[in-house]
Amino acid sequence: MREVQALVGPSGELKLAKLSNDLELLSSRTGQEFLQTFVDLLQEVAQVDFIAVSELRVTDRERFQVQAGWMDDESLEKFEYDACFTPCLEAIKSAKLVLVHKDVQTAFPKDDLLQQKGLESFIGYPVSNIHGEVIGLIQLGWRRQTSSAECDQILDTISDFANRIAAELENLRMMRILKALARGPDIHSSGGVFHLITQQVQALLGVNAVFAAECSQADKRLFNILAYCEGGQWLREMEGKSLTYEGRPCEHLETLEEFRIQSGLADAYPNQERYRTAPFDAYLGVRVDDALGNTVGHFVAFHNAPITTHKLETELLTILRDRLGFEILRRRSALHKCA
Repeated sequence: MREVQALVGPSGELKLAKLSNDLELLSSRTGQEFLQTFVDLLQEVAQVDFIAVSELRVTDRERFQVQAGWMDDESLEKFEYDACFTPCLEAIKSAKLVLVHKDVQTAFPKDDLLQQKGLESFIGYPVSNIHGEVIGLIQLGWRRQTSSAECDQILDTISDFANRIAAELENLRMMRILKALARGPDIHSSGGVFHLITQQVQALLGVNAVFAAECSQADKRLFNILAYCEGGQWLREMEGKSLTYEGRPCEHLETLEEFRIQSGLADAYPNQERYRTAPFDAYLGVRVDDALGNTVGHFVAFHNAPITTHKLETELLTILRDRLGFEILRRRSALHKCA
């Protein structure tokens, strides 16, 4: 890894400097602490008015959550915002750098942050995982114009750390899901553990909707909805509802551990009105078995684009699937004792 070489002097011109001590400091950090240290050092180097490392979260729309950042000396950590009408959206949609040296407010007139804070120039650097998927964004903003030479050296510095930042963002996501499962549902919440599992599946996959279901013990042709989340909202009216496997893609889970439709869901199942009215085009169903291999339930994800799962998602889905199976069996045991 190259040493950071850019340091802004009082005149605003870039001076060359070696920051080996700072790099050693970075190497000893992990997770959010690493991201915050990186942001602090880059702010010192670039002398920016706004800086943030944000995680992309996709539900019904693209949103960012800042994991580390500053604006006018105030921390932006955990600040969350929509990507609509922003240069951020252009960066994540194209998976390419967005660089505006001047008049960024004119270029993106509907971005409230740019307008309210009076930013003049902007860098949006998309952060991608090893599979080329954009999972985050590094943002810098100034209330002055910037030059190509200045930004080129800053971008060299960011490029050196981009892969590490991507790894830390993925690790934070994995730890957040595992901590949520280990902690269990909020004791003050009526949602319960099935809501927790459903919520974490949706957060992991970044999809429009997810539901968790239990196979009916009274009628094997039916399954019962345990929790249903769509667009970040709970569909309470669906909970406890019995649906038939027949005529739905879930029927394939009777023989398959996993079934996918990457596009054309409504065309494949024209009799399902909800597939036509909701923004669903792709389907992922995962079967849940007990220790003897008997099917006890499943969870389903819907999205308006293909649902892709790589190594990290696959490993975490296995954990979520096993937890769902355990909770279904525990619920059945509790109901049996009460009967």
